Amino acid sequence: MANLKELRDKIGVIQSTRKVTAAMKLVAGVKLRKVEHKAEISREYAHELESILFQLQEESRDIDCELLHGRKRTTTEMLLVLASDRGLCGNFNYLVTRKAALTISELHRKNKKVRLLCLGGKVAGLLKHFLSGDDSLELLGNFYKDGELFDNSQKLAAGIISDFSSGSIDRASIIYTKYHSIIKRSIEVKNLIPVMPKSSMNPAMVIFEPSVDDILKNIIPYNIAVQIYQSVLESLSSEHSSRMTSMDNATRNADDLLSNLGLKYNRLRQYGITQELAEVVSGAEAISRG
Repeated sequence: MANLKELRDKIGVIQSTRKVTAAMKLVAGVKLRKVEHKAEISREYAHELESILFQLQEESRDIDCELLHGRKRTTTEMLLVLASDRGLCGNFNYLVTRKAALTISELHRKNKKVRLLCLGGKVAGLLKHFLSGDDSLELLGNFYKDGELFDNSQKLAAGIISDFSSGSIDRASIIYTKYHSIIKRSIEVKNLIPVMPKSSMNPAMVIFEPSVDDILKNIIPYNIAVQIYQSVLESLSSEHSSRMTSMDNATRNADDLLSNLGLKYNRLRQYGITQELAEVVSGAEAISRG
């Protein structure tokens, strides 16, 4: 009977765990639908903004704009790494960390200094081991919690541009997880400074007023904020989809364990009942003989 009690306790624990994983799967699914919709809308807007910047770049070859064209000599690069503040999302944080570590190693081979800015505390501790004495790491907290993602993205973009203007950094890139579907995600590295806009397949004829120089001063900071915002939405969509998939797998594993333990419990219980019946029959026969 002690074995039966142990099995009952195990079944109870697994049933409680299954309730948690099933609930987390539903919550992640609801959050994914909300963020996924925002990401789809923002994705097209960010692409069109890059198309306009590409045309501005073609028109501004004679204009000295380091944010757009970059610096001839670079010594320090900032890496903005987007990850999660929470776990239980499969290999989401691990893949971002691995890509960031490879990027840091590549920059070190080129004798570049690295300034690491992490959004999400899960990767900050791991990436400390890949930094040298000349590198720095900063964890930007409460970025996701305030609820104003675009305002936070604008503030972050302004801070990065300020560091670039002061000479603290010479380049800036962002490492994030791009969302394709619930089962497909990819790790991307995107340049923030200098801006490297992509051309559109069907470019429209645009007349820029008042001047290309004046437009660049306003549109480049805005574009950097939009690209950060879009990357954050992609990363959040990937995080929620990864967590939903992980919790679905955990729920299925719990169902399998409950099925196996249930069979084992029923067998032990039937064995105990059979043993008790055998003892009763043996006792009755012994009394009748006596």
